[in-house]
Amino acid sequence: MRRFIAFLLIAASLLSVSAADRSNYEKIYPIYDEIVEDMKDLYILSGLSLPSTAGPYSGSELKMALERIDPALLEGTAALLYSRIENKLDADAASAVFTGGITVSPEIYLHSNTSEAFQTWDNWLMGGGKSWADNKTPLSLVAEQHVGSSFYGFFDFSIGTTKTKYPLTSPFGSTVFDTNIPIDIMKNLDFNFPYRAFVAAGGKNWSLQVGRERYSWGPGQTGNFILGDHIKYHNSARITAFDDNFKYTFLVLSFIHPQNYYLEGGLNQLGDGGQSAYLNGISAFIAHRLEWRFFQDRFGFALTEGVMYMSKDNRIDLIALSPAHLFHNSYTRSLTNSILGFEFDYTPMKGLNLYAQLVVDEMLLPGEPVPGKEGDRPAEPTAMGYMLGATYVMGLGDGILTLNLEGAYTDPYLYLRDGNQQVEAGNGREQKQGDWGINFVVPTREMIGNGGTQFFDEQFLGYRYGGDAIVAQLSASYRMPDKFFAGGSFFYMAHGTHDQWTTWTQVNKEGVENVTTPTDHHQTANNKDPNASERDAVKHVIDVGLNGGLYLPYGFSVYTDVHFLTVINPGNIKANGTQFDVQWSLGFAWSM
Repeated sequence: MRRFIAFLLIAASLLSVSAADRSNYEKIYPIYDEIVEDMKDLYILSGLSLPSTAGPYSGSELKMALERIDPALLEGTAALLYSRIENKLDADAASAVFTGGITVSPEIYLHSNTSEAFQTWDNWLMGGGKSWADNKTPLSLVAEQHVGSSFYGFFDFSIGTTKTKYPLTSPFGSTVFDTNIPIDIMKNLDFNFPYRAFVAAGGKNWSLQVGRERYSWGPGQTGNFILGDHIKYHNSARITAFDDNFKYTFLVLSFIHPQNYYLEGGLNQLGDGGQSAYLNGISAFIAHRLEWRFFQDRFGFALTEGVMYMSKDNRIDLIALSPAHLFHNSYTRSLTNSILGFEFDYTPMKGLNLYAQLVVDEMLLPGEPVPGKEGDRPAEPTAMGYMLGATYVMGLGDGILTLNLEGAYTDPYLYLRDGNQQVEAGNGREQKQGDWGINFVVPTREMIGNGGTQFFDEQFLGYRYGGDAIVAQLSASYRMPDKFFAGGSFFYMAHGTHDQWTTWTQVNKEGVENVTTPTDHHQTANNKDPNASERDAVKHVIDVGLNGGLYLPYGFSVYTDVHFLTVINPGNIKANGTQFDVQWSLGFAWSM
């Protein structure tokens, strides 16, 4: 640690020379940067379809997006947003070779119900879009490097707590009061930092990024179907090429292979051996995405094809890394699982944008067995997801008012499929407890308890609520950039018994029916809950949330959330009744 800090100090002293004469627009802006929200609002106010919804973004890409708009035609709020974005991009492009910053962001959390129903982050401020990925670290030291006109580097040295507190007998939410400050440093300090650290290079029409980053693909407010923003970081490599009406992205994400933590009898999330444990196998999500703009920039369309590639013995077919390959046609079921996504958005008038998403994990083709058809042979269960949404943006006074309405539906077996263990063993297609599937479910590896234990936190790669869900949300927000923001939301979800550990099965077989969303019984095995067969009800979640914040002088800010949460049938068990919780968070931040 001392060597690393010394390196930063030496680098700062050697590289802090002015580079104002060589603009560098290759800075990478994260998906949660305010400039991204500004650009989206500017496009809708200007009557254009959304800018690219595949983030993060390089400065060159955002500059090209800004140049689509004629500032002479703007007035009021739209003109202010244009100037704000332009000034930010130009100022960042003229930065010194080496720049650094510090942010202090302590947060405190209070809630009224400490029962088991609220002892996970899944039920903490969930309806307002809050997730573990949004949780700020109390201390962050940032270093940025602008080298020449084409290269950029970023490193975030952050100090925070693990998502899974140690010991596991005192999880988050088990006490009325909690904080993001690691009280017991050697047990709860998150040694997995940095969350963002990468090198990037680019030019006017392209960008290459390699390192650790957070991603989001799609316009959804409750989540997105191919890549959701709820995962805190990905180990990744990404290249994008873009022009005025087209963008291409090729992305590779790397994960720990599930054979390292799926043991006989089911999932063992605690790996033995700590950081000395041998990790074997290749697990990667590989995808390419194409985005087009049509009809005088009013209509946007995106097509995404991805594949989950898993090899137990570290072998990989290089065709999986081809940016021009049709992944579905690899026909290597024992190694891969493909997925297809479609996105549409249309701005019929200034201020109103309509959007939709469709994801296809498994669908019925002509001649194939029909799920649920009596007397038909065993069939693949359909696995698809649908989303519709509308966003209205208007200038109100000196600020921006945004209204959003969104609904989503996902099939019970979306993101789930059998793996290759049973194929190799000659067991056919039936997945059993302890068999890992080639699922779109990925682990984040944590070192907890003074680095002595591995913990693998599995989450859906795409939609944060996974399959077997019906979701609706209405939200409103008002913000005056650099001054304050305020908002509220109403969230509802009906979630069936299936989760990321539900084992996949064919249907139309004896004792295995074709189920529809939301399910009220769990007919297959489950790799985390051996008592999943006791699930007998649909879980309903209602969340009413309010939030706000102030930007103060000298880099200070304060923000807060309050949520009134109702969960009916927690754990999908009717006997659990209904649980209520009032959750409140308060945060302070200072940046320099």
